[in-house]
Amino acid sequence: MLKKQYTLYLENKPGALAKVTKILSLAKVNIEGISVSENTDVGLVQVIVSNSAAAKSILTRAGIPYTVQTVVVLPLENRPGALTEVALKLAKAGVNLNYLYGTASKCICGCDFQIVISASDLRKVEAVLNGK
Repeated sequence: MLKKQYTLYLENKPGALAKVTKILSLAKVNIEGISVSENTDVGLVQVIVSNSAAAKSILTRAGIPYTVQTVVVLPLENRPGALTEVALKLAKAGVNLNYLYGTASKCICGCDFQIVISASDLRKVEAVLNGK
């Protein structure tokens, strides 16, 4: 499934992430995926949210710098080899990945594992993964 991902550029200091999560939660915007990394001065926070339009408005009003990317969110079985199968399909189709992150857990929706994929040709990623 194609989803919008926001990459936020936050000060690398205590409370920066809490500020963002608070303003999103007050607006009833749920975080569906998150990755946080840092360098010396800037924390990079990649979030996928339940309401992209609301998040965009909230982040803009709060003065939080961000960019928006489209990514593929793919549920997988949580078993050895599941990610290998996806990686091999994409490699065979000549798809180069920009990055991928994921998490494994037992969740209410029944999925065990989800990955987030960024690539130069997301339509091709979806087609390959859907067997088309």
